[in-house]
Amino acid sequence: MEWKPEGHTTPRKGGGGMAFWLWIALAVAAAAIVAAMFSQIKVRVRYSRSGKLDQLVVIVQALFGLFRYQILLPSIVIRGWNVVYREQREGGLPGKEKDAKAKRMLGRRTVRRYIRAYRTVLVSTKQFKRWARRTLKKVECTRWRLDFRVGTGDAASTAVLTGLLWAVSGCATGVADRLISLRASPHGEVTPNYSSPEFTVVWEADFRIRLGTAIAAFFKLGISTVRIGRAIRAWRSWLTPPSEGLS
Repeated sequence: MEWKPEGHTTPRKGGGGMAFWLWIALAVAAAAIVAAMFSQIKVRVRYSRSGKLDQLVVIVQALFGLFRYQILLPSIVIRGWNVVYREQREGGLPGKEKDAKAKRMLGRRTVRRYIRAYRTVLVSTKQFKRWARRTLKKVECTRWRLDFRVGTGDAASTAVLTGLLWAVSGCATGVADRLISLRASPHGEVTPNYSSPEFTVVWEADFRIRLGTAIAAFFKLGISTVRIGRAIRAWRSWLTPPSEGLS
């Protein structure tokens, strides 16, 4: 039998190993958070109109592609003062993807609701317009293309309309460069169709912003808000889409 001094206790084994793995886990978590903050939120937009058919596709990717969300409006129809469109949403985080379809109507009541929400945000937030301008400038556009194909059936009027659309294309690019950071050379063309009436437009653009930059911008918005309750209700109303089949 081995003699042990009085009060002597055998040290526990495994405590140091658990602490080591805990520090490893914390380091990995911290590295993942830092990497996520430097990751890009990427948004791809494509709008096309051919004849009376409009289509809009918006694809959002984040967290190095782990998050992917797509919004598709396969048809957009104008009926009087209302805009009726079908909406398809799909995607999300892995294992939590959701699909949804709806038919919505954007009318005067919905527009008035958006206007009221915007005015509420303005009075509830200090220097909201300044914040919006600075935040938009942090959004980078890495791809910009705007194409038209137009014809009236008459050569002279088609030529005039072609020139006007070139001016429209230049103005659109100028406005985009003023609002956001245009990192790509804009492309576009206006093709006249002298043989038959036609109007086709295709707009494609890619945008990106760092996740950390977006979070910091919304944090600044939060500390600039002076009426939290009213602002939250206004943002909720602003971000709520039109009711299904109603306005």
